[in-house]
Amino acid sequence: MENITFDEAGNEKAYVQKKTTIDRFPVTPTVINKDDADEIIGCMRHVLRIQEGVEAFMQRHYQTIKAGIIVCLAIALHVFLGFAIHHDFQKAQSLLILMIFAWIFLIYYHGIKPYLGESKYSNCYVPFEQRLLQVWNLRFIHWGFYILAGTVVAVFFVVDTWNDHYRLVSLLGLFAIIGFMFIFSKNPAKVKWRPVIVGCLLQFLMGIAVLRWEWGKIKFNQLSDEIIRFLDYTKNGTEFVYGFIAKPPNICGMNPVLAFTVLQVIIYFGAVVAILYYYGIVQWCVKKMAWAMALTMGTTAAESMNSVACTFFGMSEAPLLIKPYLEQMTASELHAVMTSGFACVAGSTFAAYVAFGACPTYLLSHSVMAAPAALAAAKLFYPETEESRTAKAEDLELPAGEETNVLEAIGNGAMTAVTMIISIVANLIVFLALLAFVNSTIGWFGGLIGHDEWTFEKGIGYVFFPLAFLMGVGGDATETMRVAQLMGSKTVLNEFIAYQQLGQMADHPDGPLLSPRAQMIATYALCGFSNIGSVGIQLGQLSAMAPAKKHIFAKVAFRALVAGSFACFMTACIAGVLVENPQHCRPAKHHEQCFDTNRFQEFIAFNGSLLAN
Repeated sequence: MENITFDEAGNEKAYVQKKTTIDRFPVTPTVINKDDADEIIGCMRHVLRIQEGVEAFMQRHYQTIKAGIIVCLAIALHVFLGFAIHHDFQKAQSLLILMIFAWIFLIYYHGIKPYLGESKYSNCYVPFEQRLLQVWNLRFIHWGFYILAGTVVAVFFVVDTWNDHYRLVSLLGLFAIIGFMFIFSKNPAKVKWRPVIVGCLLQFLMGIAVLRWEWGKIKFNQLSDEIIRFLDYTKNGTEFVYGFIAKPPNICGMNPVLAFTVLQVIIYFGAVVAILYYYGIVQWCVKKMAWAMALTMGTTAAESMNSVACTFFGMSEAPLLIKPYLEQMTASELHAVMTSGFACVAGSTFAAYVAFGACPTYLLSHSVMAAPAALAAAKLFYPETEESRTAKAEDLELPAGEETNVLEAIGNGAMTAVTMIISIVANLIVFLALLAFVNSTIGWFGGLIGHDEWTFEKGIGYVFFPLAFLMGVGGDATETMRVAQLMGSKTVLNEFIAYQQLGQMADHPDGPLLSPRAQMIATYALCGFSNIGSVGIQLGQLSAMAPAKKHIFAKVAFRALVAGSFACFMTACIAGVLVENPQHCRPAKHHEQCFDTNRFQEFIAFNGSLLAN
């Protein structure tokens, strides 16, 4: 702070230049040099004294003022909650739940942890954890737990599918996928079954909570609706910037441009995540969830943290959280990092998939179930054979945001998302053009022997047909083949094209080409970045972060792609067993009732002929 002091005659006698920081917010008052101070005459000297006095008062009593503001806001929030509950308790439930969690966190982090946290952790929790691990390492203990858990799940499936045995086909598909990965594992003899079994069990419990438990299903559907409503606020910005390109006239066939509508959600979501990251909210959530994953599944902290972070960021940005530790990670851990990237679905692409016709509830549940599925598949397909140096979550420190303020964080998040949009648009143009070329070529060769209907999708569909059948698609062979073609398109091309094709099948002019069950399983199976194009993206980014591990990334890339794909198929199988009445979702319609130019032309031609006669 720049201080100017005065003698009794009112003349300047000292100029002190320094910078102070109150709490975490820098306060840098205006610098006044001697030349400028000479110009301060008359009443302005008194204004300067008042300014200095106010700044000094704020500096001395900042904590008190801050506490007072927080208390006033808290009182106002509680009063508002009371009025909301009195007006409509049903609507106020969400705010009430958030308030309860807020109080729990405040009591723990400000009332318990500062005084008891460290001592209790060192004297109680650590010995308890060590003792628990010793007991767990007894062979009959953990195998007894596995047998008991397996028996409970088996009884549930038998009772639950008593009148619908076909859903058990999906369970058979899950066992087939696990068996395939075990047979072709990097080292089958070294497989540790704890991550695999607990990972599948966590998927099952999450599926029960959000797909079968009535209260959980209702709240989860409400959550997905709120997320869609939250992402729809992007339209306010896109329609202002792009005008009729984002909101065209009500004419049939004149739909909004994909690049200027659906994909713009990525910019909005990227800025929101940047805000949460700047304030440390994302780091806290990721670290706590990673701790829970590592504790239950036995995976290391670094790979668990990356798997959880993929839910928020996607495959490109999630590894940035563990960038300082990539050089220390084993080959199995690096394989798990790549697998999680292929298996996850970023929140930024959520609205795009919904616009294509995917059910938001299924997408959101997959994002929750993908983390344990990816780690289970990764540890089965590439077991750990080395000693990890990133095993404990408390030893990892997530980097803080480098921005100086929240406005800079918003700008950086938006600009980062722009790069992603350009990449998506470029890939869509290239892959769709190449697909048309390949289909034309295959059709030409097929035409030479009387099979003009041959296409690339049909060929790749035969490869994925057995897997689609085992996942429990149901229906006839034609429907199973359609789902297999979608799986092939997603793997060889990308998920955007596959979801677009899924939406076309679900909203075909002659009626839906897929049953609700087939559409549900396809939605889960396509939900991930496991395609050939993503291999190059991951190799480039991870190799740049950890150049010394470049050869390992190249070595495990193909295995990680297969494991990531199978992780998505595992969630599809579990959903196929649990869901009794699947939803049928359709692409977002721009205009339900639109002006049909073809009918108008026919009307003009008809009236013209009448007038001519």
